[in-house]
Amino acid sequence: MATSRVVMAGQRLSLFKELASGPATPEELAARCGLILEGTDHLLKCLAALGYLALKPEPQGLAALDFDNPSNGRYSLTRRARKWLVPSSTTYIGDFLEFNYDQWDWWAKLEDVVRAGESHDIHDYPPDDPRWRRYITAMFQLARLSAPEVARKLPLPSNPRRILDLAGGHGWFAAEICKRHPGLNATVIDLPGSVAIGSEIIARAGMNDRVKFTEGDILQDNFAGSYDGALCFQIVHHFTPEQNLMLFQKVHAAVKPGGTFVVLDYFPPTHPGRPDSSAFLGMHFYLTSGAAAYRRDEIEKWLTQAGFLRPKRIRLRSMPVQELYVSEKA
Repeated sequence: MATSRVVMAGQRLSLFKELASGPATPEELAARCGLILEGTDHLLKCLAALGYLALKPEPQGLAALDFDNPSNGRYSLTRRARKWLVPSSTTYIGDFLEFNYDQWDWWAKLEDVVRAGESHDIHDYPPDDPRWRRYITAMFQLARLSAPEVARKLPLPSNPRRILDLAGGHGWFAAEICKRHPGLNATVIDLPGSVAIGSEIIARAGMNDRVKFTEGDILQDNFAGSYDGALCFQIVHHFTPEQNLMLFQKVHAAVKPGGTFVVLDYFPPTHPGRPDSSAFLGMHFYLTSGAAAYRRDEIEKWLTQAGFLRPKRIRLRSMPVQELYVSEKA
């Protein structure tokens, strides 16, 4: 709890951003960020202890920082911090840290959810709720790390023209796939709050001529058209088994014969009775949507029941706790 909150605070209070321009003393950082010196000193010490900051003592003394003389050293970002927490970095995830404040609130309701069984549905927010921006931007920053590998390993029919991205949010997976197939265009269907932010992300990347967004509910709406492929990325853990089977059946009707259906998600290991850390993912999905992390055999069953051929499992180096399941419409 303490280590997480310290890093989140460093992001929200702009300490990482300020240090991106060069080393600074606690006094300088407190003044620039509008903070109290004593609190800033404590926070900087914690971030240094976690390896995000390095302290270079001033020539006049090597004593540890204290309230009487807090400026006897200058802090700088470590290599790790520059990779993840400087906005100009291509691997920047600062907005994901900001999103963690929302996740912190969700987990604060854990006891109530376990007592009453009523999850906190994170997709019921009004379209203009600011949490949508934090949510979709955070997911985009994580997707940037893995989307190139996903696009490279994802098999599609030859010369694909149209793919469907179900609840694709930021649309970045679809964009990376389109980059690898010159004649390909994508349609992202998602809720209004998500579409508003995702369309901005794709427009900034100059891909809005090939990745289009449509507002809709993938459980309620039908998918008109004939697609060469469909993506269902990190979605099934938000739905019940019955909803997932229904969704897969709708996708089967929308995909051309020979078309590809790809599911990306977290799948717990299939070792009965052996505890593993995926239990925390299952708890997170139950907390935020009343669903679960499903087993591999469950995904395979829904795919075959919906009419798809037996799927192929593809592992990802950039997302070791997630897998691709690729199936084809006969």
